[in-house]
Amino acid sequence: MFKPYIMLDKITDINVEDLKELGITTIMTDLDNTLLPWNSNEYDLSLRKWLNLMAQNDIEVMIVSNNSYERVEKAVSELPVSIVARAVKPLPFVIMKHIKKENIDPKNVLFVGDQVMTDVLAGNMAKLKTVLVKPLVDTDAKKTRVNRFFERPILKIEQKRDKNLYWKDSLNDRK
Repeated sequence: MFKPYIMLDKITDINVEDLKELGITTIMTDLDNTLLPWNSNEYDLSLRKWLNLMAQNDIEVMIVSNNSYERVEKAVSELPVSIVARAVKPLPFVIMKHIKKENIDPKNVLFVGDQVMTDVLAGNMAKLKTVLVKPLVDTDAKKTRVNRFFERPILKIEQKRDKNLYWKDSLNDRK
């Protein structure tokens, strides 16, 4: 349940060609420390370029956050994304309900996040391909620090079970 499909440095390492090869049409992504630092609404220009490239290639990017819609909207109002707020991750129910409501095939969804205990677990329980990315900043909100404490040993156990589970450069490096 805690093993990601792949581990990448950052979300912008995901390229269109790899997504098309996997049949991915939708990226569901966490917000805090995945797209933006948890303590800021500032984003890197490379993120905007990446999001525009996804949109140009008909790959929808949805932010799936436990935060309120207002908090997420304030952070990403200028970006070409849709929002699924109050997702109650790691529970998969809001994610699964949204996928069903939007008539999206779960096989065509990639779920990206920086936490094993919430993002990877929620994506895996929703039967989606999951990508673990490194957090954008080294600090965490208080509620996240507890998860980080537990996820490090869990990830080490998963890496012992699967010698191919380490940080990669692209989705194509999974082999």
